[in-house]
Amino acid sequence: MSERERKLLLFFGAAAVILLCFWGYKSYVGKRLQIEMKRQQAQQTLDQAKLFMKSRDAVADEIEWLAKHEPQPEAGEQVPSKLQALAAAEGTRAGLTMKKQDILAATQKEGQENMHYRRAQVKFTVTGEEKKIYAWFDRMHSPDDFRVISELAFVTNREDDSLIDCVVTFDQWYVPLPPEI
Repeated sequence: MSERERKLLLFFGAAAVILLCFWGYKSYVGKRLQIEMKRQQAQQTLDQAKLFMKSRDAVADEIEWLAKHEPQPEAGEQVPSKLQALAAAEGTRAGLTMKKQDILAATQKEGQENMHYRRAQVKFTVTGEEKKIYAWFDRMHSPDDFRVISELAFVTNREDDSLIDCVVTFDQWYVPLPPEI
């Protein structure tokens, strides 16, 4: 082999080594980027899992409370009248004068047809002393019984400054009876 052939062979060998180094470096960088992307995805998945665990722990207490306090299924026609009777009895017991009592029609928003709970509403207009009205509210507002005050308006009585006219709406959530087949 001549000197010229040896140099040419050495040149091609060096070029091949350099090309192999570039190819190796590019492969290394590509694999490293893939591994880094997978690591970041795993970190995001872990962070989401931690967030879900925290929210699950926060909701677990509410689920336990709901399991203890969930009402028995009732006929939807009876719940508003029972709520009205209860509110009227408690208002009379508190010494309030009932001016008006209305059972509000059950309204369902779009997409709520298959909801587990339904809501019954009654609206009262009463007159009485402020302390007695608050005592009535205290007895009627009972989240443990799925009963709350949703609307409230006070106006000073025109005939007697010591009395207050109050318009209040009570809401009662209930589980409807399952449909009969």
